[in-house]
Amino acid sequence: MITQLTTLKHKTHALNAEIYALYLSYRDARVKWYVRLLLALAIGYAISPIDLVPDLVPVFGFLDDVVAVTLGVGFSYHLLTKSVLDHARIEAYDTLSGVTTGSATAYRIIGYVWMLFATIVAVLVYKMLFLGVA
Repeated sequence: MITQLTTLKHKTHALNAEIYALYLSYRDARVKWYVRLLLALAIGYAISPIDLVPDLVPVFGFLDDVVAVTLGVGFSYHLLTKSVLDHARIEAYDTLSGVTTGSATAYRIIGYVWMLFATIVAVLVYKMLFLGVA
């Protein structure tokens, strides 16, 4: 079970790094305009609430999203030069693998806020259930 979680974490990190590498490739000046346009259209279609086939249609609603995004990103991979993509991947892995002290502090603050919120909710639930305070 633990090895499966570790594998899933590694695959998730790799996927995040690839997405960030595509973003960095998009911003690179060596990339041609039509590759940038194709990347922007694919990512824009993925996050857009407007679809060609509505998501309420059982299978085809999600299938059009998968096909459009996969084709757009796939063609973009083939059109990007190897040097641009390799440079973007290295930069993405470097950026995503290092946790700076500012990030660690932010994670701690967010964790403390969630713990405070959970404590307040627990106290309120205890008062409502056992003390009859409404």
